[in-house]
Amino acid sequence: MTAAPSDAWLVVFPTPRIPDVLTYLGTTWDWLRASYGDAVAFQHDEPTLTDNLCEALADRDRRLAHRMDCDFQAETWELRRAADGTISRLARADIRVILGAPGTPHLVIEFKKLDGTTGARRQYCFDGMSRFVEGKYAVGHAFGVMCGFHPGPLADEAAALADYIRQPERAARLLCVANGAGDVVTMPSLVAPAHARFDTVHNRPTLMPADPIGLMHILIPCSTSPNPVAPASRPRKTIAQQRRARKVKR
Repeated sequence: MTAAPSDAWLVVFPTPRIPDVLTYLGTTWDWLRASYGDAVAFQHDEPTLTDNLCEALADRDRRLAHRMDCDFQAETWELRRAADGTISRLARADIRVILGAPGTPHLVIEFKKLDGTTGARRQYCFDGMSRFVEGKYAVGHAFGVMCGFHPGPLADEAAALADYIRQPERAARLLCVANGAGDVVTMPSLVAPAHARFDTVHNRPTLMPADPIGLMHILIPCSTSPNPVAPASRPRKTIAQQRRARKVKR
């Protein structure tokens, strides 16, 4: 089909909901670990891990097989138009999920590596979560996703990360909103309990509209590969390149 879907078609076949997207992300990541473990090993930098994941998510045959009628775009710029008509680039989103035609709601997924250190958690919060809070991502959208690659027990890291966010000074910097129990972390997640470890909500008073944003926090397993990883200065070996290499060997 080359024509754009009609309104009636979209009523019958609605675009994916956020939980469906997160399920698809999880199953695709599991497939990558089983099929191309070295390409998604923890030794790689975050852009390499994210690029390889997005390449698999965006594969047309895979999307159709999982009924994902949406686009997955890697490293896309968040653009803003000023009053004088000029456009500026604010930040690049790791993966943007377009949940319909261009211009319709999208879901930004920001990735960070979590190695169990305080430094990695700081990056997660103040070079990850902060992008949503400051409006570099997802202006006018109700939800965003933070995703951490972690090589160890996920429950332990989730608990440590939640405690890190709860620290009053950090929670204040992130403009966290407490839930009914007075906690700035809702654990387990209420928004996506099958996928996220916990939720947080953040005020965004400087934006227009100034509605809060809810973040779902997902941790995914990322094993350490027994094989050495090439230096970052070398070209990345994508999943597609590995597939071609396998076909040549056969």
